[in-house]
Amino acid sequence: MVEVLEWPLGKGNEIMYRHPRDTINWGDMVNVLPNQVAVFIKDSVVYDVLKGGRHLMKTKNIPFLTTLLSRIVGYDKSPFNCQVVFVNMADFQGKFGGRSQTQELAPLQFFGDYYYKIDDIQKFVFEIAGNRNIYTTAAFNEFFRSFIVESVISKLSEKSIVDLMSNLGKTSDFVEDEVKPDLKEFGIKLKTLKFGGLDTTPEYRDRLFWMRSGVSANQVQQYAGMAKVVEKLPEGGSGLTGAVMINNLFSRGEIKQANKIEEKGDVEAAFITCNQCKNKISPAAKFCASCGDPTDDEKSGKMKFCTNCGSKNDTGAKFCGNCGDKI
Repeated sequence: MVEVLEWPLGKGNEIMYRHPRDTINWGDMVNVLPNQVAVFIKDSVVYDVLKGGRHLMKTKNIPFLTTLLSRIVGYDKSPFNCQVVFVNMADFQGKFGGRSQTQELAPLQFFGDYYYKIDDIQKFVFEIAGNRNIYTTAAFNEFFRSFIVESVISKLSEKSIVDLMSNLGKTSDFVEDEVKPDLKEFGIKLKTLKFGGLDTTPEYRDRLFWMRSGVSANQVQQYAGMAKVVEKLPEGGSGLTGAVMINNLFSRGEIKQANKIEEKGDVEAAFITCNQCKNKISPAAKFCASCGDPTDDEKSGKMKFCTNCGSKNDTGAKFCGNCGDKI
């Protein structure tokens, strides 16, 4: 009686299936659906790949059945031992997410999507099924998702928080380009990888305001610690220590301004533009981080920021037009 070896449910999100029979008789039929391939494996070696169609098992139509090979592995006999693994050649989508950190050890949370397909079937089956004994979709998905997450964590740790969060599209492109060669070694083509979200803690979101204007992460951390001391001083500061700290770091008004603007989501609007090189500068900076030009001209007569709500006001305004607080 003719036996039919097939994978009838090999559609949708199923990527691979190992047929339960490990013996094949001459006269058996291997039925391969469109967009599938059937791979013959023995002792972790890929001997042949059959594409879509109905294939009758006989010595004349199986390319790997050479005289020499038949003597070695016994394919001239019936039945012969062989694993048949079906692989879906469609495009697949997956989701990833996890936690990482940046160059500055800033914590990150991320999630996104990726699309891929099997590009080199022999390399894929050898690396995944032969070397790792992965034969089911569930096992492959667990392996593949873990590989993607570990790769993303490794790549994000190479960049600064400013670079990563300034442009999510560029961050996606950077990670995608770095991961593609690694997946190619498994016979997998990564078609695209996109971050759906990338975030840090509230503490680092506050620091990001200053870091994007050229202040280093270490400086921001130092400023934040000293700002707490300034908050405990009498209003306006007292004594030499308070005066030095306020003059060299951030004034109480500037710290309030940064926090309020960050809460309102209007960070970009708070930056001023350098007259010389047109670079964006923090309103707290004394010199342009790009060309070194003093910021006196930019700050004089341009605008006023309310220290209560962060809104922009005319230079002659005595009260904020948004919240009414005295400027």
